[in-house]
Amino acid sequence: MSILRTSMNLSCGLNRLGAGACRLNTVMTVPVRSIKVGPKGTYVAKLIPTMVKLEAGKKYSWCKCGLSKKQPFCDGAHKPTEFKPVRFEVEKSKSYLMCRCKQTGNQPFCDLTHVKVMVQAFTGQLKDKPLS
Repeated sequence: MSILRTSMNLSCGLNRLGAGACRLNTVMTVPVRSIKVGPKGTYVAKLIPTMVKLEAGKKYSWCKCGLSKKQPFCDGAHKPTEFKPVRFEVEKSKSYLMCRCKQTGNQPFCDLTHVKVMVQAFTGQLKDKPLS
């Protein structure tokens, strides 16, 4: 079982003018028995980045392993892994787009790498690792 499972439902019908229309509904679920391992060896926490309001001068710890339940921030879940959190601070108080796929080249910020990771997840190119 993978962290990303997709089910699709195609529904078709007639609109009020009698013309046919179809809609494809996609549902993603997150099972708990395995997790996707990204190309950089880190776990893919979420495929979508998150906007977070950060304060200038405050120290933050970004989760690099992907196991934290407080994404995108570290909660210490990395301890059984070789990964360490990325410590950072920002110069300006504002909202930042934070990476949650853990594959960014601009840690801890999103650089849109998650788009490539999404394609890899949907095409089965990412490895599953059982959770213990």
